[in-house]
Amino acid sequence: MRSLLPSIVLTLLCLAGLTPGLAQTDSEQKFLVKPYLQFSTQTGMYILWETRESATTLVEYGEARPNVKQAVLGQKAALDGYRLMHEVPLDNLKPETNYFWRAMSITASGDTIRSGQYSFKTAVRDSSAFMFALVGDTQRNNRTPWAWGKVAEKVWQDRPNFVVHAGDVVDQGLDKNDWLDNFFPNGHILMSRIPMYTVLGNHEQDSPFYYQYMVAPAPEYYYTFTYGNAQFFMIDSNRDLTEGSEQYNWLEWELAKSTATWKIAIHHHPPYSSDSDDHGDSFNSTSTLGTAARNLVPLYERYGLDFCLFGHTHLYERSWPIKDNRINQKEGVVYINSGGAGGNLEEFTPTRNWFTLDLQIVHHYCTFSVFESSLVFKAIDHEGRLFDTFQMQKAKEGGSQASVVQPPAVQILCDAPLFQDQTTVGLRAAFDNLEIRYTLDGTEPTRNSPRYSQPLTVNQTAVLKTRAYTADGRASRAASLALRKMAPQPAAKVKKTEKGLTYAYYEGDWDKLPDFKTLQPVKTGVTSIVSLAETGHRENQFALVLEGYVDIAQTGVHTFYLNSDDGSKLFLNDALIIDHDGDHSAIAKTGQTILQAGKHKIRIEFFEQGGGQHLQAGMVEAAKGLIPFTPFQLSHE
Repeated sequence: MRSLLPSIVLTLLCLAGLTPGLAQTDSEQKFLVKPYLQFSTQTGMYILWETRESATTLVEYGEARPNVKQAVLGQKAALDGYRLMHEVPLDNLKPETNYFWRAMSITASGDTIRSGQYSFKTAVRDSSAFMFALVGDTQRNNRTPWAWGKVAEKVWQDRPNFVVHAGDVVDQGLDKNDWLDNFFPNGHILMSRIPMYTVLGNHEQDSPFYYQYMVAPAPEYYYTFTYGNAQFFMIDSNRDLTEGSEQYNWLEWELAKSTATWKIAIHHHPPYSSDSDDHGDSFNSTSTLGTAARNLVPLYERYGLDFCLFGHTHLYERSWPIKDNRINQKEGVVYINSGGAGGNLEEFTPTRNWFTLDLQIVHHYCTFSVFESSLVFKAIDHEGRLFDTFQMQKAKEGGSQASVVQPPAVQILCDAPLFQDQTTVGLRAAFDNLEIRYTLDGTEPTRNSPRYSQPLTVNQTAVLKTRAYTADGRASRAASLALRKMAPQPAAKVKKTEKGLTYAYYEGDWDKLPDFKTLQPVKTGVTSIVSLAETGHRENQFALVLEGYVDIAQTGVHTFYLNSDDGSKLFLNDALIIDHDGDHSAIAKTGQTILQAGKHKIRIEFFEQGGGQHLQAGMVEAAKGLIPFTPFQLSHE
């Protein structure tokens, strides 16, 4: 009966239909997370919600009709089975069309939970006008806990087509209560009718909750989407953005291929910022006036980006158009810091910077109204007052693909750069009219190097380097990949072990991992897991060294991960596998090695400077993702 009852009730309710008047507030309060919208396209929309107990999944929806007294919800989208998190894609919708919808779940015990009736509009046609809103840093703060709720209400009153979020959705991403108590309830008035596209901030801590609640194309921490005649490039600035990194290579290709009239990049950290102390204490010393996100600026300038939008610093700043590190009103990129939707407001440098056009310290949001080659920008505070605005007119309408002077770097496709016998490598150029040259000995490729025509089979350790060339000889930057052949490392010969890893705890002020050989621990002990939960520590400025053995079930290539705030390193059999050092937010980093089945020596070093604190380690499985080490895998002599 457990499996039949909800299905029978669900069928009867679907046949009977429900009027908007039957959607009671008391029923809606039974959702753990009330239904909300994500990732709209011209023909689709995602609707998500979370229930307190496993339940069925149904969305009733229908196109808005003229001359009817109540919405007609004649279409249904359901998921089979029971679940807590409900993610329903609506497909085959009409572009730029209004729809009404409601969500319903029936628990295993037969309790029916239904939302109120809401509406949405699918993404507009490519030639239509549209308006989007920008928010950032909606995290809770104790001084103005009302901020995100008021900003969300004001954004909703402006009726944007969609919202982009520049990160720091919550204050502590690993704390589910932050999502449940602040972000979702305060944002519901907006998110139940307007879809939102997000990027990761440092406060999300690369949390599984982010990937559970937010919808984006794989790999989710970076992606692109088009809306109208604009293309948006959504970037995770917590991860590596240096030349040759995964996101840098991806962005170079996407920008080079883009034919959008408007090109807009969004990430959390600022390339240019006048914040007083996030980039150096400007009241007592110099400031870097930005973060490592500035690594992306050459791509923005080369491929004609219009706007770079970000948050992180809890204030508002708009730059002059910038190119080549100077003001350029014809070809420059406009940088807008909009980090005022929730977090504690911050302060500016004591003197004005050359790139600054407008500054405000206020809770706020921004809007962009776009039609063809015209754009109107507004910055609005939490009371609805306009405090900055401008209009922009492009020189020409329609597509505006960048003129590619230097072709993008070659994309290297290799699933197994670490291998026992051999591996296969594929190379791909951004455009069909480019030819690819490569070397396998680490030397720089030239037009006289071997020309790539089919996948390469490599059976020895090698350093692959490759470039793309135009017909007239213009070369891309070199892309490279280290390919390593190795035999499985033998397991340790250990007679007797006990559960858990030993730890040594230190205290001190570091901005990177110290030389632990020169330090005396404050205390030592044993922890059953790789975590800070069992070690005991002060709030900031401490370090840990965990040592022991990890049990490997099968011989082969194994991928390990570290997630830490701040820096960490992972060693296996005394070899450095993951270097995750430095002062940074919680983010996962991976490394590989080949191991025989059995116990292997493991050492993890970690330090915490200030702010958030987190440490986790484990293995990566293709189907399940990041799997933390269990107490059964860890031991010590």
